[in-house]
Amino acid sequence: MVEELQSRSRLKKSLITVAVIALLAAGAVGFGGIFDEESAAIASFPVQEGEFVITLTLRSGELEAVKAEQIVSPRVDGRLKITHLFPEGDVVEIGDLVIEFERADFEKRVTEAEQGLEAAKAELTQTDANQRVEISRQESDIENRKAQFRLAELQVERMKFEADLAKREAELQARQAELSLEQSVKKLAGQRIVDGAVRMKAELEVSQKERDLEKARKDLESLTIYAEEPGLVVYGKIWKGARPEKIRVGDEPWGGQSLITLPDLSGMQVKTFVNEVDVDKLDVDQKVTIKLDALPDPTFHGSITSIASLGHEKEGDKNVKVFDVTIIIDEEDERLKPGMSATSTVVIETVPAPPAPLEAEDVVEEPRELVSLPLYIPIDAVFVKSGHTFVYRIDGGASVQQEVTLGQRNENYVIVEEGLGKDDRVALRDPTLVLEELGGIPQDEPEGEQADGDGETL
Repeated sequence: MVEELQSRSRLKKSLITVAVIALLAAGAVGFGGIFDEESAAIASFPVQEGEFVITLTLRSGELEAVKAEQIVSPRVDGRLKITHLFPEGDVVEIGDLVIEFERADFEKRVTEAEQGLEAAKAELTQTDANQRVEISRQESDIENRKAQFRLAELQVERMKFEADLAKREAELQARQAELSLEQSVKKLAGQRIVDGAVRMKAELEVSQKERDLEKARKDLESLTIYAEEPGLVVYGKIWKGARPEKIRVGDEPWGGQSLITLPDLSGMQVKTFVNEVDVDKLDVDQKVTIKLDALPDPTFHGSITSIASLGHEKEGDKNVKVFDVTIIIDEEDERLKPGMSATSTVVIETVPAPPAPLEAEDVVEEPRELVSLPLYIPIDAVFVKSGHTFVYRIDGGASVQQEVTLGQRNENYVIVEEGLGKDDRVALRDPTLVLEELGGIPQDEPEGEQADGDGETL
């Protein structure tokens, strides 16, 4: 059975070989005849001569205004919940209600703060009254002590001519009255100090309650935000679970988050990013052309204004680092809206470099030397095999393999430094693939080896 299959395989190969030879004989002598016939069907491209522009395309950009009024959620103590939003895309006028938050909890807080302030004021009033009563009592006591001390002094004077024992007793009683008066005076002074501290504490409590009430009222007032400038309403994004989404009624943002932008549409810019492998190619002030997905016809122009110093992970791909890039748009167009998707093409280099502009005071004595323009072809026309770089040059209807030396390249074309002239044409695909598509000339492959397309052993 095995021998029968092998015999059929050899017969099939022989038939294919005969068919290919027949095709070769019918077309022409050698491979050149096949190339002659096929070259007419192979797409070709004329070698171009001219200024060669090297560019870098930055995709996934988004338009935003250079200047914009940011409306942020108020920084308040408590939970925020959006209850009203001005429609996105509409234009607000000064005084229009832009955003409002739930008020019930904050109105309750104002009421509680008002009650707290009234209680603190009542406590201060009561403290004042109690202190006045106590001070008045102690002042009366001092007056009484003074009178007793005076009586004791008079008694001492009357006892001048009495016996020494009676005289000594009167003096002691006068001393006791004096000490009692001094003690009452000191007690009053101490009471005044204590009362001052107590009153200060009560006054501080009132001041604190006043501040609490003021903050509660401000928090309540900040829940209603009106437009201070006219502008187009653009909703911001907040994190909801694993990704940021545009705000909507019912959301509970943190204090200080940017919720709505009112952009100034007179100046627009593109926010985009560049891969870390290309960031060194960019520089501030490089010229850029900009195409918008929503407006495919016009091409806008601009220049790079900033390149981030620090990279970050690309959204959705933690293995790729990118750097943020800002591009300002030169044109002013009412069709440019924030949030539009943009693709930016940065001019990295022009070959040859354009001559420096002449200054007004420059005197041109001799004409500038003419700079030779580079030759370039599509990258698709270049092939590499066995370490050699070549193209298929169209010569008299035939495809001739021509080794070339290449120079700089952009995303679609490459400069040819040697190997081609400006009048040449090159094939855009490998014409030798025609034989492979026909099945080629079958050959028995050595066991354990497999030849690649270049005839090299892998």
